[in-house]
Amino acid sequence: MKQLARANRARFFKLLMIGGALVPAAAMAQSQPADAQGAGEGQTDTSGIDNIVVTARFRNEKLQDTPLSVSALNANIIQNSVLLDVQNIQKFLPNVQLARVSFAGNALAASIRGVSFADLEKTFDPAIGISIDGVFLGTNTGANVDFFDLESVEVLRGPQGTLYGRNTIGGTISMRRTKPTGELGATLHGRYGSYGTYDLDAVVNLPKIGDIASIKLFGLLRKSDSFTRNRYTGEREKGRDFWNIGGSMLLDLGPDTTALLSVDYQKDRSGYPSTINLTQASGLPFGAGGNICDFTLAIGLGDLGCASQGYLKQAKENYTLANTSLPFRSFIDGVNGSLEINTKLGGFKLTAITGYRNTNDSLLEENTGAPPIPVAPGVALPLFVAARDQSYKQFSQEVRISGNLTDRIDIVAGAYYLHTNYFIKPYPYNGARAAQAYILNGPVQNFTAGQRLDSFAVFAESIIKLGSNVRLTVGGRYTWETKDFNIDFTVPGAFSAKAKKTFSDPTGRVILDWKPNPDTMLYASWSRGFRSGGFNGRATSATSIGPYNPEKVDSYEAGVKSEFFGGKLRLNPTAFWVNYNNKQEDIIRAAGAGTETIVENAASARIWGLELEMQARPTPDLTLRASGGYLNGRYKTFLIPNLANPGTFIDVSSQRNFRRAPKVSFNAGVDYGMQVSSADRVTFTLDYAFIDDLTASPLADTTGARRDVIPAYGTLDASIALLHEGSAIKNLRVSAYARDLLNKGGRLANVLDAGLFYFGVVAPRQQFGIEATVKF
Repeated sequence: MKQLARANRARFFKLLMIGGALVPAAAMAQSQPADAQGAGEGQTDTSGIDNIVVTARFRNEKLQDTPLSVSALNANIIQNSVLLDVQNIQKFLPNVQLARVSFAGNALAASIRGVSFADLEKTFDPAIGISIDGVFLGTNTGANVDFFDLESVEVLRGPQGTLYGRNTIGGTISMRRTKPTGELGATLHGRYGSYGTYDLDAVVNLPKIGDIASIKLFGLLRKSDSFTRNRYTGEREKGRDFWNIGGSMLLDLGPDTTALLSVDYQKDRSGYPSTINLTQASGLPFGAGGNICDFTLAIGLGDLGCASQGYLKQAKENYTLANTSLPFRSFIDGVNGSLEINTKLGGFKLTAITGYRNTNDSLLEENTGAPPIPVAPGVALPLFVAARDQSYKQFSQEVRISGNLTDRIDIVAGAYYLHTNYFIKPYPYNGARAAQAYILNGPVQNFTAGQRLDSFAVFAESIIKLGSNVRLTVGGRYTWETKDFNIDFTVPGAFSAKAKKTFSDPTGRVILDWKPNPDTMLYASWSRGFRSGGFNGRATSATSIGPYNPEKVDSYEAGVKSEFFGGKLRLNPTAFWVNYNNKQEDIIRAAGAGTETIVENAASARIWGLELEMQARPTPDLTLRASGGYLNGRYKTFLIPNLANPGTFIDVSSQRNFRRAPKVSFNAGVDYGMQVSSADRVTFTLDYAFIDDLTASPLADTTGARRDVIPAYGTLDASIALLHEGSAIKNLRVSAYARDLLNKGGRLANVLDAGLFYFGVVAPRQQFGIEATVKF
């Protein structure tokens, strides 16, 4: 009976979602709502700071009137500071760390206030929500979006489970692209920079067709070499090789209804720097606790598998020379589509957002960072090869209604459905799909796995005016979802397993805000986030597939939003405290001759911190920016099974790192513009950002070598631009820029103790470039 009830409930919600998407089209006789604005400019006072309008609460609100920790970046900031993709925005944000995951197609490792996710398995859910035009990504693959044709970026810190739903326990990054204008015009952009970088972008808006359809076409190309060279050939390793084309159509379906349809196709054949070997000998036999360093020492190949041939050597070379034994390939192909319909039903606005994604991503690389291993005269092989091929499909439907219930109470309410399906198999290597992992070209791990997800949610939130200057926000969401997982293993030991489980949980938030005067708002809030349970996509036995259970975050926050001197100075301080329960953790344990990584609800933690965002505009031509964050995160418990005494547990919290939670992060910047003629203006932008030491590997390094730590670093970026406005050419912008001006070479960007080996990935530092943008 319970299974029948669940099946009926699933059918009901699918029908509700489909019907909800069709309702706006049938409501064309109602009155037209104002279009939603992204993080753009509202009324602009040339003598003060721009009034930015955000949609963080699915309402159009000024940034200073929104009682949340939200940062907004518009197209001007993105352009002036040469922000190339999502990971670049971390330099503007307190307590936010973002990095590319090169092991999955254009994936993103994200951490907000110490709540982080940096894995590539699609059975594991992200902790930070990524939204593109209102469509949330169900995986972090493809989440490191290239910044192109963007209208706005909003970053919400803290759990956003009420309105944004599942897997937003750390926060949300929401991006919105520009809409078709209905007027003939084009924007062309080109960039040339270090390491053979050349980028080309184009956006073309077509004249409106009748009074109905406005169409926009776009395309981009990203090409570069890596900053690293193959130490044996002297040639540069391959870099970006990515293109994306698409279009959108805005339909005015009457005085009451609009529909925005967007479709794009992407193809990524990028390469990345070879990994860095950080493995040190353990003294144990390989297959009995030893690692790949022990392995090469034992078979007479010396230290080829050890850190002495890796980071101890490569750090002195600023990580510019790579032990290339197999080019690092990380590919992705994908088709993405979205449809957003807006209309009015009486005095309420009705919004329906449909999303679709279909991607294939693959990985082929030598994982340890070891040099080629000689196995015969003139024959050398990569030591450990990973070869993965994944397909992923996602369909989502959201329907929500918003408006005023009374003159004192408004409401945003809706329902959400998400379906995903993924499958992983070996990627072709040496002409065959023989395995997902090889040692000296011999298969050591071969499996296929897949998972189907169906997730449903209902939500509602109201803002209640308790007085002329006091408001209470109350909201809640209930999510339930079913995951159906299967895995078939053939190497090293054959087994098949499947499992299915339903997870559900309520989330919510309460916010009280007070404006003692028009320039100051004080607020306090509680919010709860929920990250779903699931199954272990890296299981090597039927007993280790899981499931693990959901984790919860309860966040308490207090903040002030204030302006001084007639809007010329803005100060927004925030304090927060987070209780983190049933925390999902990676656990590496022995499995046969090697190790396996599983996920269990092993830990509880607490996090507290402070944030300050400041902006000043002392003159119309000068803007000063700064923000800083302090973060204190620690485990309260971290329990693993006591193998010597089954049924009991050992608290190893003192031996575990609280990852991606640097104690201090801050940034400062200046924008200055000078009018040199009636048609020409020069602008100058300078940005400095600092991030303290942070740990990226779950296990503390007991050797004292601090291999688990990404050392503190600072970056200084600068750009100068000439802007010309005319009649034939609406806008011409020519600029030069420098990124990480004071540091050459590369740096460690991520490290991981994988049991059999310890490795890291690197990122480039100093880069220079020129770019030009022309608008017709």
